[in-house]
Amino acid sequence: MEVALLVALGLALIAVGVGVTTLLATRLPMDVLVTAQDHGRFAGLGSNQHSDGVGRASTSRIVPSAGELAYA
Repeated sequence: MEVALLVALGLALIAVGVGVTTLLATRLPMDVLVTAQDHGRFAGLGSNQHSDGVGRASTSRIVPSAGELAYA
């Protein structure tokens, strides 16, 4: 009985988290989300991520696949 209660409470907690996340994603006005993005609330999701700020995107490295190495 105790295990079933813990499982039920765990599932209820997950459901509440999903519900709150969905409400935040659908009910917040777009200007609030844009302001949060401008102030760095979404780490690494800004449009100018590569040009400034902490946690800049690293330069991409092109790594050849195994098939390309066979014909080198």
